[in-house]
Amino acid sequence: MSNKKLTTEEKIEKSKLMTEEISKIEKRLKERRDAQKKLDAEIADELEKAEMVTNQAVGKMFRNRMKDDLPLEKYGEIIEFMLLHEDCIEFIAEVTEKYRQEQEKSKSA
Repeated sequence: MSNKKLTTEEKIEKSKLMTEEISKIEKRLKERRDAQKKLDAEIADELEKAEMVTNQAVGKMFRNRMKDDLPLEKYGEIIEFMLLHEDCIEFIAEVTEKYRQEQEKSKSA
């Protein structure tokens, strides 16, 4: 911008242009935020579906190891007992720790 002094009319016009520009930017920002919210919702939905598939696969593996076909609540009782049993808790901790170590090793490689 030059050192030329602006007239009042020029200042008013410049202010209007700035206001319009700000409005356009705010509108684009709102559209971007809305698009991001929609994308985040889609991601959450897809992750939830993937988790359900994983849980179904784990449940199927567990049920296939059982000799009897039991109602869902009975499987829940068995799993709950297993997760409270001291040996099972230690085993889960060992598996979890080994997995974490493998992940850290692969990240550092």
